[in-house]
Amino acid sequence: MDLYFISGLGADKRVFQKLILPDLFTIHHIVWAPVSEEDSMEMYCKELSRQVNQSRPFILVGLSFGGIVAIQMSKILRPVQTVIISSYCFRNEIPKFYVFLAKTRFYRIIPSRFLLRPNKFVFRLFGANEPMKKKMLTNILEDTDPIFFRWAVKQLFTINNDWQPESFLHIHGTADKILPIHPNMKAIEVQGGEHLMVYSKAEEVSEILGRYLKRS
Repeated sequence: MDLYFISGLGADKRVFQKLILPDLFTIHHIVWAPVSEEDSMEMYCKELSRQVNQSRPFILVGLSFGGIVAIQMSKILRPVQTVIISSYCFRNEIPKFYVFLAKTRFYRIIPSRFLLRPNKFVFRLFGANEPMKKKMLTNILEDTDPIFFRWAVKQLFTINNDWQPESFLHIHGTADKILPIHPNMKAIEVQGGEHLMVYSKAEEVSEILGRYLKRS
């Protein structure tokens, strides 16, 4: 079975490096394509979908913003299963503060360089509280395209989804500061898991994936 991982906003495939999954899964990583401010989420996901080999059964696994992308790609591709980690599916799961930012468009004046520059605030948001985690996050943020980052923030705050894939798995940490767990979420909870728990609590996340991923 092919597994396609989609990284999050301000992250890349390095955050998945500590996951250990059964050998029957073949791992692939979706590569973010260049984007323009005029691109819609639908257009962009169609472009990313070209990286998926549809001649074989496959599963999409999206982290954070990548989870939102995975859901949109599932509308096009219809995978065997769609998995989101540290993300959300429905509009009513978005924190009210983000809804406010979307309605007022206040997010437009937040400098990308502030969120892409390693600092105590960013480390705390992502749950990077150890030297190794801070180093990894610093390297990822420095490699992030500011144009893509600003476009993705807009999508994150404004997308209005009311559809859930038929075979769907949601994993979320109880200590996530970027996308706090919401009462409406029907997720498998990881106690103390922060936004980058896929890295910091890789053993627990691996165990859940190994238990719930479909085999055929």
